[in-house]
Amino acid sequence: MDINETFVLLNELEPFKKAIAEKSGGSIDIDSIIQLNTDFIDAGDEYLLLNIKGYDASEPNNLVLLTNGKPVIYSKAPPSAQEINAFGKVLLKSMGINTVIVFIMLNKILAGCTAQLEKLIRRTGELEANFDHTAYRDMAHEFDRLADRLDEFYQLLLRLQERKYKEIETQYISFDYRVMLAESSTLQSRCRRRENSLKDLRQDHESRTTEDLNQKIVGLNEVVKRLTAITVILMLPTLIASHFGMNFIHMPELKLAWAYPAVIGVQLVLMLVAIVLFRKYKWL
Repeated sequence: MDINETFVLLNELEPFKKAIAEKSGGSIDIDSIIQLNTDFIDAGDEYLLLNIKGYDASEPNNLVLLTNGKPVIYSKAPPSAQEINAFGKVLLKSMGINTVIVFIMLNKILAGCTAQLEKLIRRTGELEANFDHTAYRDMAHEFDRLADRLDEFYQLLLRLQERKYKEIETQYISFDYRVMLAESSTLQSRCRRRENSLKDLRQDHESRTTEDLNQKIVGLNEVVKRLTAITVILMLPTLIASHFGMNFIHMPELKLAWAYPAVIGVQLVLMLVAIVLFRKYKWL
């Protein structure tokens, strides 16, 4: 089947806006819709409008207008002829082309989310080897955003699976939609598990950092205790020696022949006692 016969592909946003205005009678504020950073569905009597952004897309990149005629698409990555022709029998059914095109576009978006998760997983491994708080905050934000995006995507699939819109007949490819739902659910679970692993990584890093800090504090305390002990040991003879530096007239011990060796002995005894005591309390 010729791809040009299956849908209308628009490369500019303005023609797409005109197509919507014609079908909706100007009732849709398309400018407001395209600013939304979420999936959006608007159904009318004769049309179904889908705004499905790819992950991390700053501008609209998947807008689909479904009617009884050819689908009108504004997309940066539209379905290829090979992808569409793979559903040959479905294309012959009523609303078959709508169903196939939306499925292909959703599948590409899911693949993009999967690639983003794999990228975050690799970055988590790098962060484990070299933890950085700024990188952690950025990755935590990315995981949250991806998890929210996957949840939103899953809810969209459920709405389509429930066949609420006549322009899409998911029963034609019910197995494919069930597989996509399962993949989306699995991706959600993986994303949440990896997000929890990232939090555990931060806690492990903080625990190691706290342990290292405690060890340094313990080491510093040991140094302080040793310095204190040495200071006290040296202070004792200094204190005694300073006594004899005082300029008093009456200091009878200066006239004693044994006074000097006695003072030296007392100093040594006091230093020895201090050393024994400090060793007993493991300050030396």
